[in-house]
Amino acid sequence: MSAHALPLVSARATESTRPNSTGGMSATMRSAGTLLAVGALFSGAAYWGWDTGRLPVPPIVSMVIIIAFAAVGVLLDIRRVGSGAMLAWGVANACMAMASFLWSSGSDIALAETRTRILASMQLVAYVVVLADPRVRRVARLAIIASSLVTVGINLWEITHPMTFSMSLGRSAGFYVNPNITGAALIVGMLLGLPAVPARLRELFMLVIAVGVFTTLSRGALLCWGAVTTWLLVARAIRGRRMILLTIASMTFAVSVAGAMLASGELGYLRGGAEKFVRQRLAIGNREELGADVSASSRSRLAMHALEMFGERPWIGHGVGATIEWNETESTHNVYARELAEYGLLGAWVAPLLLLVGWRAASSMERTHAADEDTVTRDHGDAGDGSIRRATAGAFVLFIGLWGFFSHNVLDDPFILIGLGLIATIPTDATRAVFQMKNTPISSLPTVI
Repeated sequence: MSAHALPLVSARATESTRPNSTGGMSATMRSAGTLLAVGALFSGAAYWGWDTGRLPVPPIVSMVIIIAFAAVGVLLDIRRVGSGAMLAWGVANACMAMASFLWSSGSDIALAETRTRILASMQLVAYVVVLADPRVRRVARLAIIASSLVTVGINLWEITHPMTFSMSLGRSAGFYVNPNITGAALIVGMLLGLPAVPARLRELFMLVIAVGVFTTLSRGALLCWGAVTTWLLVARAIRGRRMILLTIASMTFAVSVAGAMLASGELGYLRGGAEKFVRQRLAIGNREELGADVSASSRSRLAMHALEMFGERPWIGHGVGATIEWNETESTHNVYARELAEYGLLGAWVAPLLLLVGWRAASSMERTHAADEDTVTRDHGDAGDGSIRRATAGAFVLFIGLWGFFSHNVLDDPFILIGLGLIATIPTDATRAVFQMKNTPISSLPTVI
């Protein structure tokens, strides 16, 4: 070998090893960001710890660290940035909030709400980036399973220790404090974690999550759990007969345990007004006996108020934060009504477009390209097979669409944003081009003599 050939051999050796080393470092950084995102934000622990004074730093510190991990991860491996469409939606969502602030009241509330939506968009971009590596998606799913099971355990414990976390007597909430948010987070955890659960245990895992959702007494969450379960049954992602048998066995066991607890006085706090409240939420008893459903009627009134505001200014709305500043005790509990009231027709596309982008990502998850394979083998990729990932991703998008009718925070909740990052795996054409350039053999590049 001539002396002139040595530099070329050395360059080739360096080029061949660089993707593996930098790719491994990138996966490590992304995994660290993912574990922090799930452990602190998806679980609700960071918010609960800060609000109760048990953690010395606010949740935004965790968000900043995750964004930093995402930045380092993409610098080390620019080939993996996830769905360009999802990234574009995040930018558009932030721009819409900032534009809407221009014709808002300009108050501190409007400014705070604008910051919240911008920060949510920044989180989404970070999650899309850190979860663009299939090895990291496997880590995320396992962490989400652990977080969800811990939440179920806390909810069950809270049955005999009422209002330890929850703000409503008779309802469990865990670190999320709000029972409705807890129910939603558990459903998201079920859908995102299911591909990583062994096939023989998937129905059992879903029923465990169902128990946790039931303890929240969130009717919206229970309805959504039924809807996504039906979706998974139709998609043959779970076995119907096994699900039915396990449900019957679980209900029998639950009734037996509840009866024993009632007989022993463990649930004595449910007497009186609390008992009526629980029975009302579960529709146990006649309407005359239980009286009017204040929660349902209140949400209907709030949604109608938002639509009236939309009728007043249908083109550009009343500006960001208008449904927080209004003369109501709470916001709309409906993201679609909120967007119409605040953004008008100019920004009414925000939530529907997210569903469209999410559906595109869910239906295209397995359309991999050579640029995505790199050195990651099937054994080191995402958990589960393609069919279960597609089914659960589709069910997740369905859940977002339904939950938007029960929550105005569906575009801000970290567990929703992390889920969107988990299904946003479609690479952009630009990143494919970068990948191809980085992996072009040196011998095929033009040389200067």
